[in-house]
Amino acid sequence: MRHNLKHLSTFVAVAEELNFHRAAERLRMAQPAVSRIVLELEERLGVKLLERTTRRVRLTESGRYLLEEAQAIIARAEAAETTVRLLASGTKAILRIAYTTISGHALVPDIAREFRLSNPEVRLELTYLTSPVQRDRILQDEIDLGFIEGHFQSSEIESRPVAHHRLMALLPPEHPLAAKTEITVAELARESLVMGTSAEWPTFRRIVVDTFQRAGHVLSVAQEASSLTGILGLVTAGVGITVFSGVPRFCGQESIAARPIVCDTRIETHLAWRRKGLSDAMRHFVETSQRVSAPYMIR
Repeated sequence: MRHNLKHLSTFVAVAEELNFHRAAERLRMAQPAVSRIVLELEERLGVKLLERTTRRVRLTESGRYLLEEAQAIIARAEAAETTVRLLASGTKAILRIAYTTISGHALVPDIAREFRLSNPEVRLELTYLTSPVQRDRILQDEIDLGFIEGHFQSSEIESRPVAHHRLMALLPPEHPLAAKTEITVAELARESLVMGTSAEWPTFRRIVVDTFQRAGHVLSVAQEASSLTGILGLVTAGVGITVFSGVPRFCGQESIAARPIVCDTRIETHLAWRRKGLSDAMRHFVETSQRVSAPYMIR
């Protein structure tokens, strides 16, 4: 690079002041040094940036363009410097956090709200990923923390349980089974079921399949959808019943009835991170998660 930030910042001072003397005072430099630096910049660029007379200094067209670009470059450099210092002190960071559909509708929003209140300088980047993909991304250091369903073993990943969920049947309020306080797996096995796709719901589908098999039944899916929005839309349209972990916060009782399924299945959500990579900001997030998740730990 033929010029550096010193050249740009000196030029910006002169261009904004349109006076070499005032620019020198602002920069706390000698006026001849300011003139020399601006001249060096012009020579390196091969263009005239300022028109100088004994009475005034005026920007050329090239000078006006460079002023806008240089102001933006200096602003970015100053922001980067501030961010680096804050990152070093642990008071500012970017946390890359992944979640699943099960944790994304209530648990993660509750934790994010509380964390942001006490850590306003930390930016959360929230991304939906399935549990298996989260484990890979944590090991590859592509995400910092993940909300993962199900049990797993890894010497490189540390985790904390943050929720226990019951299996629930979600169905239209006018469905005959909605009159019951609980629904058995046998009753569900006789119904048309709407489920998430294996690609987007791999862990949850396996847990539900295992639950049906332990009860002596086979999970038979009449219709699939990839997102919770699509699944609930099909349920409200009367296509079938779905099985979910807990009750989605945005489910209205007038459109969706939620009934516990009679089984011993409990789905655990774990907050996971790479064992050797716990930063101060991550530690604060883990502490917030454990505090906020207490109501979700009821078995």
